[in-house]
Formats: sequence, structure tokens, C-alpha cells
Amino acid sequence: MNAAVPAAVRQPLLRRVLIVNLLLTLLLYVVLVAAALFTLTQAAERVARADIAAELRVLARRAEDLKVVAFVNAIDYRIEIEPGDAPTQSLYLILHHDGSKVAGNLAHWPQGLPVVEGRLRFDGAQAGAGAGRVVAEATRLDGDFLLLVGRRLELVDAMLRRFLPTATVLLVGFLALASLLTLNTARQFRRRIAATNAVFESLRRGDLKQRIEPSIVQGGDELAELAGNINAALMENERLVKGLDAFSQTAAHELNRELSYLRDEARANDAPRFAGAAERLIGLLREILTLAKVGGSSGFESRALDPEAFVTAAAELYRDAALPGGVELIVDTSSVAGARVHGVEEHLRGAVMNLIENALKHSPPGSTVSVLVRAEEQAVTISVRDQGPGASSEDLTALIAAGSQGPAAGHGFGLRFVQAVAIRYGARIHLRNTHPGFEVTLRFPRADVPTPAA
Repeated sequence: MNAAVPAAVRQPLLRRVLIVNLLLTLLLYVVLVAAALFTLTQAAERVARADIAAELRVLARRAEDLKVVAFVNAIDYRIEIEPGDAPTQSLYLILHHDGSKVAGNLAHWPQGLPVVEGRLRFDGAQAGAGAGRVVAEATRLDGDFLLLVGRRLELVDAMLRRFLPTATVLLVGFLALASLLTLNTARQFRRRIAATNAVFESLRRGDLKQRIEPSIVQGGDELAELAGNINAALMENERLVKGLDAFSQTAAHELNRELSYLRDEARANDAPRFAGAAERLIGLLREILTLAKVGGSSGFESRALDPEAFVTAAAELYRDAALPGGVELIVDTSSVAGARVHGVEEHLRGAVMNLIENALKHSPPGSTVSVLVRAEEQAVTISVRDQGPGASSEDLTALIAAGSQGPAAGHGFGLRFVQAVAIRYGARIHLRNTHPGFEVTLRFPRADVPTPAA
């Protein structure tokens, strides 16, 4: 019997690659924008501070030559020559030693900052001016006055107002385009992988004729090269299997001929013991060849079959003959319409015939042998049940080994043939004593539905 293979959790590779690529792209874009903003800000600040330092030097010299009133007038003049419509770029503030404002276009010292000399950074709104980034420097003048000269970083503010929204739109567009291209590539990749897996699934079910389609083999990439190598390996396998099959058929024919010759010679020389031994060897050879034909068949003649057709055909062979002891044979295929299983019709029909034969052998007169065929989501089950004494074991190996002894009589070669068919076409066998009776169920994978992804 075949053990069920546990399904693994599928983790689509290309989906993960897409997510990682998009995240890396987003991270790289943010880093580049942040680096550009930092560089621009530093450059603008350096220019502004150089301008501030130059003006402070000029104003410091003026402060030495002029009295405070005249110096205040100089500051007011600088404020007045700023363009009237544009935001004031140059900012000034003169504070008295008691902290009161003497002159300047700032309403007061920036809130939240200590009143000390040195470099400052603040928003214009903190000092009662228009909002925006400001860099400034404060220095003390003679007479214990504090002079603050500042410059707006208008270029940086403009970039934040205009560039960042544009950059965001560009980022969204780039990510959308990258997603579409990657998803299209992923779709093509999945289609080709699915087609390749379908070929292997056909092989697993016993159909060795399938090949990967030419459109995939001719793709011109690594996956196409792999598909071509797989097709080449399958064709070589076909050649070897057919050669081995031809050799085994020839060897079996020669062996059968020699055994038949020995049997005829033994009969001619009045040696019944040797003749009987040769006859048994010929029978054993036929059984071996029958099983080998199923287990070692090439699979190139395998195809999708209608279970209703081959089960009904098997049952009709027994209905046409006189059933022993008035036993009734009932076949129910009402629940299998449209389902298909993969195999060779001769083999599958033979397996059903062997199960019916065994059931008839163990059926008391006037009883019923029922054959039930049902389609499940992923499988087709064929159950044959009698109303006889049952079997000594529900283990297939033990039942086959029992041969023709005891309650298992008649289950030997027939079940060996059924087991060979089940192994060959991926079916599972379940044996059950039904009290009264015995039931054998074959569970074949369906050929008309896709196998769940592993």
C-alpha cells in the first residue's frame, strides 16, 4: 500500500523576491532623497553662514565707528531694501543688555533658545517672523548690546515644498511599474513551472508519453535549457524502457518454449513427475509475466480512463456467465460521472475482475457481491464487497502470503495482481472485514483534477 505524502507549506519564491526588491528599492530611494536633502541643506547653510560672517564683520566695524542710534539706523536701512513682496531673507535683531528689543525685523529672541552668542538654528515663527528654516549667528557689541544676524534657507524650504511631493509621485510610479514588470515575469515563470510540474505529475501517475511543451523548451533562458534536458532524459528513458521490455519479452518467450519442450519430452518418456513439475513452472512463469507486465510496463500506452467504463466491462464478463449459487452481482457507478483515472485499461479492468473473482469464490449461495465506484475531490474509489466468511487478516502482505490456506483461500495471485496494479498507478489498497463479508477498496488519484501543490 502507498503511504500518503504529507503536504509541505508552499512559499512562492517570486512573491518573496518581489517584496524584497520593492522594499530594497524603497529603502534605496529614501536613502538617496535623504542624502540629497542633507547635502543641499549643508551647502545652503554653509553659504548662508559665510554671508552672515561677512556681514557681521562689516557691521562690527560700523558699530565701532557709529553710535548705537546710527548703527540701528544702518540695520533699519538693510531691512528696508529687502523686496517687499518676497519673504524677508535677511533677519536682524539688536537686544539691549536687559533683553529688550532695540531694532530689527525679528519681533523677539527665538523662543526656546538661550540668549547667548554663537550659531543658532530655528524656525522664523519662533522669533515672530514668517515660518521657515533660519540659520543665524549672535555676537556682542560694545555697550553690551547683542546683535543677531540670520538668513533664511529658502532653497531648502522650496525643495521640501516642491521636490518631495514630486519625488513621492515618482516613487509611487516607479514602484508600480516595477511591480507590474515583476508580476508579469512571475506569472510567466509560474506558468512554465506549472507546465513542467504537470509533466512530472503525469509521470508519477504512470503516463510516460508526456513531454514539456516546445514553447517552454525554446524560451532561450536557463529554464528552457532545464526543460530541454528533462525532455532529452525522458526520451532516453523511453528508449531504454522499450529496449528492456523487448528483451524481457524475448527472454520470457524463450524460457516458455524450453519449459514446454521439457514438459513434452517428459510426457513422451512417461515421466509424469517431471511433466507435472514443468507444467507448474510454466504456470508460475505465466503468473510472473502477468505481474511483471503490470509492474514493469512502460507506461507509454497509459491514458486517462473512465472508471465507469472499465468497471462495467469487468462486471459484464461475469454477468454473461452463470454466477455460482445464484449469487447476485450489483454494480453502482452513479457517483463517478465525469471522473477519470490514469492507467492502462487492460490492467485496471483486470484488477477489478480479480477482486470480483475473489468475492464470488467466497460468497455463499443467494448472497450479493457489490461493486461501488465513487468520485471524491482528489480520488476515485472502487470497492468490491462480498457476504462471505471474511479473511483471517486485514493486512495485504499477510493475506497474500496466506495463499490458498484457511479463510484466505483464493486471495493469493488475485491480490498480488491487484497490488501490482495499485503500485503501478499510484493507488492505495484498503482491506476490511465487514462481518459478514470482506471488502477491498482501491483508491486511485483522479486524472481530471490538478494535484494539490506540494
